[in-house]
This record gives sequence, structure tokens and C-alpha cells, in this order.
Amino acid sequence: MKKIAVLAAVACALSLSACNNNSSMDKNNDGDTSIGEKLDHSIETTEESIDEMKANADAELAKAEENVKKAQADLDAAVKSGDKKAEEAAQKALDDAKSAWEKTKDAARKAGDKIEEGVNNAVDATKEAGQKTGEAIDNTAEKVGDKTKELSDDAKRKAENVKKALEN
Repeated sequence: MKKIAVLAAVACALSLSACNNNSSMDKNNDGDTSIGEKLDHSIETTEESIDEMKANADAELAKAEENVKKAQADLDAAVKSGDKKAEEAAQKALDDAKSAWEKTKDAARKAGDKIEEGVNNAVDATKEAGQKTGEAIDNTAEKVGDKTKELSDDAKRKAENVKKALEN
């Protein structure tokens, strides 16, 4: 029974603490996530993803290269021993390892191209979003200016009406 009570208390504590956490994007901890904070978060996560993908690609390339070296060493040993069957098997293993290495290099290159394309698209989208935001601000400022002029003219007209009413 105590275990259930402890489990319930821990579950409540976790859920309450989760509710009070601000978004990881909210850098100034004001409770709101601005467009700039979202953009910064996107850039950070993109950079982290790129670094992770590069590390994975490097590890796969190193593994494939190591397999080629091992297969070459096996082939050299088979040639020295004079065993034709072992030599043929080692040659096949070396050919397979070289093929896998080439495929890994090709996949890494293609991934790099895709990353570059994605980054370029993100930069273009960011520029476009910034431009649209600027246009929206300009439109809003123009509307505020028009409304202010309208209210000013309306206040002036009402003041003149009050002045006329007082004169009569």
C-alpha cells in the first residue's frame, strides 16, 4: 500500500513540475515564446542535428574503411599461405568491403548535399518570414496612422460642434 502511495506522490510531483516548466525555446523565461526565440531554437536544433549526422557519417565511414583494411589483410594472408580457396573468399570479402565503403561515402555525400539544400531552404524561408513580418509591421503602422488621423479629425469636428453649441 505504501508503494502505491509513494508512486502516486511521485507521479503528482512529476506532473506538477512538468506543468511549471517553460518551453525550452523561451530563452528569457517570460512565459511567452517570441518569433525570434523560435527562430533561435530552430537554428540551434538544426546545428545539433547537423553535428550528429556528421558524427554518424564519420563513424560509418571509419567502420567501412576498417572493414576494407581487414579484408585486405585477410587477402594478403591468404596469398602468402597459397590457399586458392581462401584467397578467392578473401578477394570476394575485399570486393564487398570496398563496395560497402563506396556506398557509405556516396550516402554521406548525398546526405551532405541534402543538409546543404535544407540549410539553404531554411535561410530563404527565414528571409521571407522576416520580409513578411516587416511588411506586416509597415501595414499595421500605416493603419494606425490612418486611424489616428481619422480620430484626430473626428475629435476636431466634435470640438467645433461643441464650440458652436456653446456660442448659441
